[in-house]
Amino acid sequence: MYEEVPVEVTVGGTIVPGVPVICAAHPADALTGRAVKLLQDTTGMPVVCVNPRGIGSSPPAPADYDLEDMVDDIEAARRRLGIDRWVFWGISGGGWLGQIYGRKYPQSLTGLILESICPCFRVRLADPECILSPFHPSWRETLASRGMIGADSHEEAGDAGATEWVEVESVGSVFRRTKGPALFVSPFPVPDAMRRIAPRLWSFDARPWLGEIRAPALVLVGDSDPLVPLRHARALSDAIPTAELVILKNAGHSPVMQRRPDLIETVRSF
Repeated sequence: MYEEVPVEVTVGGTIVPGVPVICAAHPADALTGRAVKLLQDTTGMPVVCVNPRGIGSSPPAPADYDLEDMVDDIEAARRRLGIDRWVFWGISGGGWLGQIYGRKYPQSLTGLILESICPCFRVRLADPECILSPFHPSWRETLASRGMIGADSHEEAGDAGATEWVEVESVGSVFRRTKGPALFVSPFPVPDAMRRIAPRLWSFDARPWLGEIRAPALVLVGDSDPLVPLRHARALSDAIPTAELVILKNAGHSPVMQRRPDLIETVRSF
């Protein structure tokens, strides 16, 4: 059962009644003063970064802590700060928190920015164009030689608890069904928080309820994003009635990190 616990919050700028505020959080990466400054420079607005339990210096997360609990922690932070409403900016995995927030706490939002994200991780991981997919050309042959490719492995979420992380030479860290097919490949180092939350992310599927989101939404994606092929961002935008899709040319994953003038202009206009 969810129990409210104060979590780590970093604030940049002065929060004044009536002045728009940006909020950001991520389910596996800590957002600190560097993220606050980046979003302040991008938007020109006060920024609040919230680290849910188990992230950064927030208290440890209980075993049953899930994405909805993370969103509840973010909402509790808004109330403690006395902010009427804010714009939630979900960058990469933070976009899944934004989707849940938009459905669960519509009264707390003036808008949603969903950057470099999709509505269902499992579906994206089945796409060979996604570099995190075990079916990607970079990994498929090696994984197949080890018996770690399953033709129907991504059709159902199944028991997300019956999974494990293993290291595969020349591939990287692989999230798979216990002693079974690979589900998710990371050629990059995987932080402990991501390893813990991976079963929750694997099971996440917002497609059945995205049509319930009513806050104005801006979906941002780079046209050269190796993690989120364009079709998945488009599916997210198409499913949210209030969404506008902006495709940033010659941009990869999380274009905000590049401090691109076209992104800054788009966000401030939104």
